[in-house]
Amino acid sequence: MHTGTATDSAGPSKAIPGAGWALALLIGINLFNYIDRQILSATLPKIKRDATIFPSDAQWVNTKLGALTTAFMVAYMCLSPVFGRLGDRLSRWLLVGVAVIGWSLATGGTGLATGYLILFLTRCLVGIGEAAYGPVAPAMLSDMYPVDHRGRVMAWFYVAIPVGSALGFVIGSQVAETSLGWRGAFYLAVIPGLVLGVLCFFMKETPRHRAQEELARVNGNAGAGVHGPSYWAVLKELKLNRSFVLCCAGMTASTFVLGGVATVMQLYVFEREARFTLDTKAIDRLRTEERFRRSDGSLMVPEAVTNKLEAGAGPDVLTLTQAEARLKGTPSTPGLLTEAEVTSYQADILDASPAEGYLTNGAIGTYIGGIVVIGGLIATLLGGTFGDYLRKRGVKGAYFQVAGWGMVIAFPFFLGMLFVSFPLAWAFLFVAVFFLFFNTGPANTILANVTRSEIRATAFAINILVIHALGDAISPLIIGFVSDLSSLHTAFVGVSMLIPISGVLWIWGAKYLDEDTAKAEAQVTSS
Repeated sequence: MHTGTATDSAGPSKAIPGAGWALALLIGINLFNYIDRQILSATLPKIKRDATIFPSDAQWVNTKLGALTTAFMVAYMCLSPVFGRLGDRLSRWLLVGVAVIGWSLATGGTGLATGYLILFLTRCLVGIGEAAYGPVAPAMLSDMYPVDHRGRVMAWFYVAIPVGSALGFVIGSQVAETSLGWRGAFYLAVIPGLVLGVLCFFMKETPRHRAQEELARVNGNAGAGVHGPSYWAVLKELKLNRSFVLCCAGMTASTFVLGGVATVMQLYVFEREARFTLDTKAIDRLRTEERFRRSDGSLMVPEAVTNKLEAGAGPDVLTLTQAEARLKGTPSTPGLLTEAEVTSYQADILDASPAEGYLTNGAIGTYIGGIVVIGGLIATLLGGTFGDYLRKRGVKGAYFQVAGWGMVIAFPFFLGMLFVSFPLAWAFLFVAVFFLFFNTGPANTILANVTRSEIRATAFAINILVIHALGDAISPLIIGFVSDLSSLHTAFVGVSMLIPISGVLWIWGAKYLDEDTAKAEAQVTSS
C-alpha cells in the first residue's frame, strides 16, 4: 500500500509549476477546436454552390450538408470513451499533441476535398481527433490545480466555446468571400493547429503519471507503465458516485436544450419575423448576382424556374407561410412551381426576396451570434469564478448551486422570449443565454472534483458520450419531428421544460458534492 498525497488523488494543494503555461496552451487549443468546428457552418453556403462537391443535378443537397455535422458528432461522441481510457493509461500531452495535429490535418483535408465523400470522411477524421483531446484536457487541468481553483480554471478553458465559435463564423464567412474561397478558410486553420500540437510534445507530463510511476518503483514494478482499474470497474465506481451521476444527468438535459435550440433558433426567429416580396427585383437578383451562381458559373435557380416566378411577381409583403404557399400552392390554389422545384430552389428564392424594413436571415444570425458570444463569454467566466467564491465561503455544494439556480433563472426568460414580441424578445433571449451558459465552469469542475486522477479522463469521456448521445445528437431530430406535427413554437415550449429539470437535478446534487469531493481527495492510489 502506498500512502498518497493530494496529488495522487484529487489534485495538488497549490497549482503545480508550469500550470499557467499549460492552461494557456490548452485554452489556445480549445479555441481552435471550436474555430475548426464552426468554419464548416460558416462556409456551408459556399460549399453548397461548389460544382465539384455538388453538381447541378445533385439531390438532397441540404440533407448531405447536415450530415457533415452529424458525421463529426458521431465520431466525436463514440470514440471519446476509447481515447479517455487511453488518456488514463498513456502520456496525456503526447495524446493531445497527436490529436491536435491529426484534426488540423483533417481540417486542411476538408479544404482539399474534390467530392462530397471525401468531404464527409474528413469531418469524421476531425471528430476522431477532437475525441482524443476532449476528455483528456480537462482531466489534465484538474491534476495541475487545487480543488478551490478549478472553477475559474475550467471557466477560462471553456470560454473557448462562445469565443471560438464566434471566431469560426467570422473567419469562415469572411475568408470565403475572398479569392481564397471557402477552401482557404480551412487552410488557414491548419498551421496554428500544427504549431499548438507540436508545442504539446515539449510540455512536462502532468503529476498523475509521476505519482503512479513512483508507485510502480516503490512496489518493484518500475517500467511496467501506468495501469488503472478495468473499464467496467470504472463504470461501476462512477455509477455509485452520486455527484457524478446527477451532474451528468443535469448536463444531459442542458445539452439537449442548448444543442436543439442552437440548431434551429435562427430558423425559429426567421419563421416568426422574416417577410418577403416576390417581385421583379428578387427575380433579377437570382439571375445576376454572383451569390446565386455555382462555381462553374451556372445559375443556382434555372432560367425556366425564374420565368415561372415572373408570372406571379408582385409587391405584396408576405410572411414565410404566405411566401411558401405562393410558391407551392394550397389545396385550393395552384402554386408557381412544382413540388420538386420548391424542394430544390425555395431556399435561394427566399434569400433573394427579403422585404425591406424587416429582419433578414443575415441580420438574425448577427443578433444571435452577438448574444451568444457576449452572453456566453461573460457567463462562462463568471459562473466558474462565482462557484469558487461560494465554495471558499463554505456554501454547501457551491458548484451545483451555481449551475442549478442559473438554470432556474434562465427558464422564465427563455419561455418569455417565445411569447413577447421583437425587439424585446432579444433582451429575454440574452438573459436566457447568459444563465444557460452560467453552468459551464461549475458543471465541469464537479466532474473533476468528484473523480480520482487515475480515472478522470475516462470519466470525462463517459460524460461526453452520455450528454451528446442523449442530448444534442437527438434533440434536433425530436424538435424537428414535433415542429412538423405542430410548430417550432410548440417544440420550443416543450423542450424548455428540461431547463428547470436540469436545474433541479443540479440543486439535488448539492447535498452530496462536498462529501464526494472529500472522498476523492482522501482516496489514494494503491497497488
